[in-house]
Amino acid sequence: METPVSSLPAQKTNVLSIVSLVTGVIGFLSTCLGIFVIVGQVCMGLFGLAGIITGFIGLGQAKRNMEKGKGMAIAGIILGVLTMIGLCLAILIPLIFGPVINNVFTDLQYQLMP
Repeated sequence: METPVSSLPAQKTNVLSIVSLVTGVIGFLSTCLGIFVIVGQVCMGLFGLAGIITGFIGLGQAKRNMEKGKGMAIAGIILGVLTMIGLCLAILIPLIFGPVINNVFTDLQYQLMP
């Protein structure tokens, strides 16, 4: 009995799509875990940008070469964008609300002094 031979080559998964998903997940997790020190913000930005850039390149390559990995590339792009939004919020919220909170504590300190 002969085993059937497939005439279609197996589709390979686009490597940049995988890289996009991994960097997007790392950036998103660092955002969700609240790593908002300066080093964490730099890492968030780098991983977010890497997820977006490799996602778009991987998506184009996967479409052009008929490879698997389109969903991973799209997920990496989405997670990269969410990471960048989280980074912007991590930078803007203290800049906007920092002076307000400082004024509240200063006023409270003066009220509590005898």
